[in-house]
Amino acid sequence: MAEADFFKTEDDYTNYLLDITGHEYSFAVASDRMWGNKKEKGTFYQLMPDSIDNGFFDWYCDRCPYHQFFKLKTEAVLRFVKYWLEWKKMK
Repeated sequence: MAEADFFKTEDDYTNYLLDITGHEYSFAVASDRMWGNKKEKGTFYQLMPDSIDNGFFDWYCDRCPYHQFFKLKTEAVLRFVKYWLEWKKMK
């Protein structure tokens, strides 16, 4: 599956997340992941804060402990933003 045309460079991802969250995030890459109770091998992406954020990332890790590593960067961003919006409504 190809990445969405909307994100052409790493800066596109970074700027998109910065516009929405006010914080900079980068991708970490892993060669395996736990997805629920299942361990999978491959290339997986997780968003990580570049510096201490406003508490969202800790909440996100607690909320989704085994659903943070994605096959596509775009999927990681969409899920991350979904939970950021949920978190923001609670604040």
